[in-house]
Amino acid sequence: MTTSNQICTTKYQDSLFYQINSCAKCFDILFENFFKELDLGISATEHLALCIIDNTKDCCQRDLAKIIFKDRANTGKLASKLESKGLIEIKVKTKNNKPVKILTVTEKGQQLRKEVIQKIMPMAEQIKNEVGELSIQNMISELENFRQVVKNVVKTNI
Repeated sequence: MTTSNQICTTKYQDSLFYQINSCAKCFDILFENFFKELDLGISATEHLALCIIDNTKDCCQRDLAKIIFKDRANTGKLASKLESKGLIEIKVKTKNNKPVKILTVTEKGQQLRKEVIQKIMPMAEQIKNEVGELSIQNMISELENFRQVVKNVVKTNI
């Protein structure tokens, strides 16, 4: 069967879409459970947002929303939650001649990130050892290419 036929006619459980979607859901469940076990007062989604904010220069709510695929209202709630925990600061600045809320990670947020990374590292190392670093890099590259192709074919604004 050709790849086009596989995309269109394969039983969903055997399809590429299912494999991608189920892998993403497994990661979501794995990390939500992992963060519940850590009991650090932060969810996996909050930690993800903290990492994105820390790694994105002049990160505003819109930048965060685009990366985590949430609307700005939900991203605003997420940012407010992180701010109330003292993990980020929100400052209004001008970006492209518009007032925007710039998000920056506080020292407390930096410390929490370091603590989480230290606890995640053994699991990440085990995955890397079992799958292989080159395989992981290839998967990232192939999935990024695939996402771009799908995005262009579907003509979406993700």
